[in-house]
Amino acid sequence: MKEGEKALFSWSVQGDAVNYDTHGDAQGRSISYEKGRDVPSDEGELVAAFTGNHGWFWRNRGEADVTVMLKTGGEYSDIQRMK
Repeated sequence: MKEGEKALFSWSVQGDAVNYDTHGDAQGRSISYEKGRDVPSDEGELVAAFTGNHGWFWRNRGEADVTVMLKTGGEYSDIQRMK
């Protein structure tokens, strides 16, 4: 995303809740927009603080498998799943 661009999002977890970090990084810069623990869903608008990669990191700390469903729209060039 480029600086100032916006992406609308909603995500939800099937099976349990997760910890998450909404963040961005590029060329030695990084930002954590929001973090949460044991959260079943979230929605809102992400506004890029600088040009670079912006997105989410989810961690399942529970015993059961979970599925995270992400819906997005807005000003971004691509979406990638990182492992």
